[in-house]
Amino acid sequence: MGTWFSGQQPSRDQAEDELLAESWGLSKSQLSNLKRRFHVLDREHKGYLTRSDFLCLKGLAMNPFADRIIEMFFQNADKSENEEKLYLNEFIQTVLIFRPIRERDASNCDKINSRENKLKFAYRMFDLDNDGTICKDEILGVLVMMVGPHVDKAKLESIAERALLEVDFDADETMSFEEYQKIMENVAVEDLMSLNF
Repeated sequence: MGTWFSGQQPSRDQAEDELLAESWGLSKSQLSNLKRRFHVLDREHKGYLTRSDFLCLKGLAMNPFADRIIEMFFQNADKSENEEKLYLNEFIQTVLIFRPIRERDASNCDKINSRENKLKFAYRMFDLDNDGTICKDEILGVLVMMVGPHVDKAKLESIAERALLEVDFDADETMSFEEYQKIMENVAVEDLMSLNF
């Protein structure tokens, strides 16, 4: 039954892990898996991650959205000392967005892995200048990331313009988060943005 029932006091690390796991709604094994993944990325054993640590991930290095994905991880990073540092807690908080939503949690909007938070994460992937709205140039930027130089820029600009026209319900030439939510109503982001760990 572990140290709680054997008369031994748990170590400080064990007690911290139990508190962390409980506060994030994780099992001990899930927390252990996330910590292991963090330490694998932290090849130099610094105790934090830098942007370059993420580039060793095989699938990420080939992903056209690699820079945006890494940017999303570092939004809450420590930006002191001329270097961005992503510590374990911030790493886990970002990864938790991708935890599957259990049916009993589906109505809880406060959960870090709620549908709304998953949508906010996806929305911010398109909001390249981080101003809270998505404009035609940002849609174009994402299209260029996706297809590279293989498609004529005029054709991509036309696609970006039409895409924005379809979703810009208030005609302000930007897509707000509310407009994004509306177009995503019938998309199962709960499934598309879920990872088991």
